[in-house]
Amino acid sequence: MVDPDGAQLFTHISQTDVSGTSDTLPIAEQERDLLCALSYVHLACGQSAKSLALLRLIVHDNCQDVGLLRILAYAFISEGLGDEALAILDRLDTLDEHPFSRLPLTLLRSHALRRAGRMDEARAVFQSYVRLRGGTVLINTASKGSP
Repeated sequence: MVDPDGAQLFTHISQTDVSGTSDTLPIAEQERDLLCALSYVHLACGQSAKSLALLRLIVHDNCQDVGLLRILAYAFISEGLGDEALAILDRLDTLDEHPFSRLPLTLLRSHALRRAGRMDEARAVFQSYVRLRGGTVLINTASKGSP
């Protein structure tokens, strides 16, 4: 489409331009960041379905973006899709090597298991989270010089 001044407003993309190995269109980094931010805001406002719809626009099967996968796992949990969240959390277990990620990912896994209806496993993972959290508090207190 062209405006009266001759500037092109939209680029037409034919169906043959998007066919190939992927079902998603290439997306610029700024657009991806904007969609992630919008999805995060929707999650914070309790609109997880809208958040999930935005995230599905930018995530793909071989996604290696740890931050995006964390938001996606939380959105799945918020929508009650525990099994889907567990698949994302399994992927995060292999991708996210940051030592401080273990604690929040353990809590997310507990919630995902609960949403998947696996209550005994959820309880066990939550107990693991409580133990890890207790150990983190002791480490932080000890590093500050407190008894």
